[in-house]
Amino acid sequence: PNPSKAPWYFLNLQELLLHMDAGLAGVIIPTIALGGIAAIPYFDRSPLGVGILGTSSKGRKIIGFTTVFTIVALTIMVLLDEAAGRGTQFGIGRWLTQTQGAPTWVASILLSSLIILVTIGALVGAVTTIFRPTRRELIIALFTGFFVTYWVLSIFGTSFRGEGQELTWPWNLPLEHH
Repeated sequence: PNPSKAPWYFLNLQELLLHMDAGLAGVIIPTIALGGIAAIPYFDRSPLGVGILGTSSKGRKIIGFTTVFTIVALTIMVLLDEAAGRGTQFGIGRWLTQTQGAPTWVASILLSSLIILVTIGALVGAVTTIFRPTRRELIIALFTGFFVTYWVLSIFGTSFRGEGQELTWPWNLPLEHH
């Protein structure tokens, strides 16, 4: 069928591939994310609160805040990138390469990385300002952001991509015939 889609558990990566450089989306980001998850036990050595969802009531509020923040931020980013021309980093990448003469790697790798880092920084800044988290609660916020990103991008890939990977409403998707 058009388009050929990856299995559901890789649709988040397929969605990332629509918006940024293939090496960044398919290799660098997953490697950093998995390395970060593997490193959590080295940054959080305290046995307090282990096995308790969110560690505390503040931790659960941080999970809720991070979930909403991530859903809203990702949805806005996908919609902006689609409106400006998919893979142009909201049109900024196109402006840099076409009018400013920047190399394509600046727009496709550097700009995408900067957008990701600024968004993560905004999340960390908001959580730090609002909640004054412990180290574990900040790690919970970062992990929640990763987890929600995985699912939101998977949902975009399964439910909102039609022919030619165009963004569409789920009820406008063509029915599959077997």
